[in-house]
Amino acid sequence: MKNKYLKGAHLSERKFKEILRLFADDLTATQIANISGVSRVTINSYLKKLRSQIARYCETMHPATVPVAAIFERDLMVRSEQEEDTLVAVKTEVDKAVKPVIFGIVKTADRLYTEILPDVSRSMIHAATRGRSVLEKIGTTERLRNYTGVVDLGQYRLYRLGAKPSDSSGTPQMDEVDAFWGLTKHRLAKFKGLNRNTAYLHLKECEFRFNYRSDDLFTVLLELLKTYPLTLS
Repeated sequence: MKNKYLKGAHLSERKFKEILRLFADDLTATQIANISGVSRVTINSYLKKLRSQIARYCETMHPATVPVAAIFERDLMVRSEQEEDTLVAVKTEVDKAVKPVIFGIVKTADRLYTEILPDVSRSMIHAATRGRSVLEKIGTTERLRNYTGVVDLGQYRLYRLGAKPSDSSGTPQMDEVDAFWGLTKHRLAKFKGLNRNTAYLHLKECEFRFNYRSDDLFTVLLELLKTYPLTLS
């Protein structure tokens, strides 16, 4: 069946567009399955491939030449299924023994970018926010200074690594970093645990949605998939 957005699928282009529009409207996989009449298993498969394509696109837009996130994501893809299914904390009530996902936020003139930081620990973040020079010994301070903020999903907390914008009276003001974290926190709140690969894909989806929040996301996704269609293997 011909479908220029989803190669190798036994699904019409019209039905795929319906699913894509529901995804753009931020419905859950269960809601999309119920509305479209396509099985939940099939919807989950399509959404994983779609999120993977979104993540790859976001990586190409990252201001760094070789984003750590790209390296991290490729490493995840070659891990065993058992390791990929290991849960990571995304809320404070999750077992503290589970290693949390930590990511940095890079702000440019008109975009925000995220980067998983697998080698940054909670103690490093605390030291950086307090201005401790001990981090110079391990070369972490300079790297962390490249970020506007760092998020520890285990604590569900945003750490600002620079001064927040303020008004004429000196009162701190909400900015795009706060807005992005608010969106991401809301989207991840429904999960009590994610495997590392899933956490990465959802993070990149949040980045994509935030950066195109003023656009028609359905149209943006169609244009993306025209250039980089999904392929069922």
